[in-house]
This record gives sequence, structure tokens and C-alpha cells, in this order.
Amino acid sequence: MNITLIKPPILHKGVSFARYATPPLGLAYIAGTLVSQWNNVKVIDASAEGFHSKKHYIKDIYVFGLDKEEIVNRIEDNVAVICLSLMFTSNWLYDREVINHLRVKFPKSIIIAGGEHVNALPEYSLRNSSLDFVVLGEGEETIKDLVNALKNKTNLRDVNGIAYLDNQQYIKTKPRLRISKIDQIPWPAWELFPLDLYFKYEMSFGMYRGKTLPVNATRGCPYTCTFCSNPQMWGKKYEMRPPADFVDELEFLHNKYGVANFDLYDLTAIIFKDWIIEMCNEIINRKLNITYQLPSGTRSEAITAEVARLLFESGCKNIAYAPESGSKKVLKEIKKNVKIDRMLQSIKFSNEAGLNVKLNMVIGFPDDTHNDIWRTFWFLIKCSWFGAKDASPAVFSPYPGSELFDRLLKENKISLDSNDYFIDILNTYDVMPPKVFSNHLSATSIKIYIFLFVFFFYGSNYLFRPLRFLKTILNIIKGVEDNKIEQIIRKNFVKPIIER
Repeated sequence: MNITLIKPPILHKGVSFARYATPPLGLAYIAGTLVSQWNNVKVIDASAEGFHSKKHYIKDIYVFGLDKEEIVNRIEDNVAVICLSLMFTSNWLYDREVINHLRVKFPKSIIIAGGEHVNALPEYSLRNSSLDFVVLGEGEETIKDLVNALKNKTNLRDVNGIAYLDNQQYIKTKPRLRISKIDQIPWPAWELFPLDLYFKYEMSFGMYRGKTLPVNATRGCPYTCTFCSNPQMWGKKYEMRPPADFVDELEFLHNKYGVANFDLYDLTAIIFKDWIIEMCNEIINRKLNITYQLPSGTRSEAITAEVARLLFESGCKNIAYAPESGSKKVLKEIKKNVKIDRMLQSIKFSNEAGLNVKLNMVIGFPDDTHNDIWRTFWFLIKCSWFGAKDASPAVFSPYPGSELFDRLLKENKISLDSNDYFIDILNTYDVMPPKVFSNHLSATSIKIYIFLFVFFFYGSNYLFRPLRFLKTILNIIKGVEDNKIEQIIRKNFVKPIIER
């Protein structure tokens, strides 16, 4: 059976510091499962293969990567199944065009999609595009069963974890249980992806310290933050790979591809102290010459002085904390079970061990007040004092599948009846977004607060530790990066000038 997997291009504003093509770990896992069953599996990675391509789409929005015509031209005529990874709602407008163009060019092929977006809006996605099936939740076992059912023409309702339309009737089959033995999932089939392009153009989500690939040590997240869509995709079940199995994969990728640096894409990587200690010791005992980082945000409770020291000794260089807010009121409202005092102590331990600490913060939650923002600024100054080096202010986006999205939908503050919502989501990536979803803060005030956020954090950071500013200048000159602000300057300003 001829199967093609597609990572669509990136839809983004013409000028944005957030647009980086990164290796698609989820799709690589799906590829790993499929190649274990079928021989003729092909991948089209539109964002990497068309890395330098930028085409105008609508307004001030552009398509970065291969466009829909270039994608279909790379697909064999006899393709039986086409699978797309649709992770981000902000990409849906063009994802939908790609899907519909595939249907025109390959009317007899089966088109399947998985990922965060279609999991959050399965019926909407099916009714508003030419998709045949949506894979719900973890995709490895489901895609295997679905393709077998299509091949053998068996009853599709017996395939757990899918959604589809049958004569315009929406069908959602029995939910599939989460995979419990995640060490038995086939490893990502990176051999099908253009890794040479990722390495050549230094594409990574975290800091680039040599050839970089993403990995997962765990799956799922036991928490239920109201702004997060992950519970819709994963539920609350949290599974950890045996540390030895995880380090086996690091060692394999290091030896086969020369990967020197790893981005852990885990939703919540550090929860249990014993597990992280065992993982660190496994890397240390094998004397792997690698670095790794946790760029997506993690919990702080398990990071003691001992854990921080072992993380650094085993190669961890950057770690992102995700407090989201410095206001206890807001943390309670968004169900972010964070103890601010414990996080500050954890930041202190991480900094003293040599880790580069980054903070992921959100401004403009629906119930944020001016007082909440100023409490957050005070928290940022304290984080700076305790050693955090980096902080990213994101403007709140109501993503489908989240509790806050459902609330705003009921309040008629967002609508899926037009393209406006999807464009508004894209606009939140702007440094100065034109629209916000706050009941108490105007777009203008949030623009001012973003400026003050950067001023208070980095101003206090360089005031408390003046040598950091000098090191940042030296790193930019040398063309290396240790934190997010250095990465932004290097990738968006220094590197493009050098490549001209």
C-alpha cells in the first residue's frame, strides 16, 4: 500500500520572531509505526523542503514552505492513503486548502489527519474540509488499525479512536485506551525526513548547539490547565519511558546521525524525582557526549539542588519553567497548580547548578486585571534575582479543546463561522497584537505591558548580573546562543545578514 505523510507548510505573519520550522516528532512516530507494517511509505515535509519559500496568502499573512501545488506534485499518482499532521489551529486556513487540493488531485485516495487541532475540533474539521478520517488521541495504534481496516474493507466502527462522516452523519467510535507500554512504540522513522536540511539550516525549537532532534521521554500530562488543549488530546494519563530505553534512543541518534543536542518535547518532563535522577545517571554512566534541553516548560517541584546538579552534569543546558503568571489569583483561575515560593527556590537551584532558566508567561487571560499584571512583574523581578536568564511574554490565545476556549465560545466572544477567529489566533503571535481576549485589559494596555515585561525582566536581569549583558554581546558576535533572546537576535538578524 502506497502511503504518503505530510507536514504542511507554516502559515504565519510576514514578520514574526516565532516562526521556526522544527522536526515533526509526532509525524515521525507515525512514520515509524507505518514502516514497521508497510514498505511504501513516503514523507513530504513542506516546511523544511521549502524552508526559504515565502508566498503571500491573505492580508499580512504568508505561507512558509512548499505550497499546496508543490506538495501534490511530489505525491505519486497511485497513492492510496495520505496522512497529515495538523497540530496548530493557527495553521488551519491553509491546512484546509492543502486538504481540498489533495482531494481534487487524488479523488480516490483516503485522506486522514491527526494532531492537536483536529482532536479539538474533529467534527468541524471533517465538515469544513475534504478529510475522510480524523485520528483521535495517540495515533500509532489507531493509524495501523485504520489502514488495515481500509485495506481489508472491514467495519470502520470497529476501529477505536477515529471520527468520520457517513452520509453526513458524524461518527465517533469508541475511545482508544492510551498506550501504557510506551517503550514498545517503534522509534521515529527519521530516515524518511530531510534531516540534512534541518541540520543545514539549524532548525530547532530550543537552543541550537549542533545537530539537534526532538525526543520524548514521557507522554501526557496529569494537569488540567484551563488554557491548554492537551487534555483533549492525551487525557490526564501520564506515562514515562524506562530511563534506559530513553537513553538508548539518544545514543542511537547520536551514533547514527551525529546528533549532539536534543529538544525534549514532553508536555511535562519533570514530575518524579527518582525517574529524573535515574535518567541523568544513565546518561552520565554511558559517558554520552551530548547536550539536551527542556524548552517547552516543565514543573518545578522535583527540581532540588541534587536534581539540578545531575541535570547539568548529564548535559542539560536549558530548562523552561511555565508559571504563566505571578498572580496567585490568576494561577487559581487557570488551574495552574504552582507554588510560587517553591518555584523561586527551584529556579535558584537550577541557576546555581549552571542551567539556563527560561520562563514561559502569558499576558491577557480573560480575567486578568491590571493588578494581576503588576504582580506578575514583581514575580519576574524576583525570578531575575534568583537567576532566571530568559522570559517570553505570550499573549493569551483561546485554543480549541481548552476550557477557556469553550467558555469564550459560549460567551459569543469567538466564532468559527468565519475566518476571523483563525486570523486573530495568528495575530496573537505579533509582538503587538491588534486583538486580545481580556475582559479588563485593552489591546493598547497589553501592548504597553509587553514592553514593560521585557523592560522589567531584562532590565533587572542585567542590573543584578551585569556580566550577563556582556556575555550576550559576545555570544551574538561568536554566532552562538545560550538563551531565547540570543536565539531571536541570531536567527532573525545576524544569521540572515551572514547568509546574504
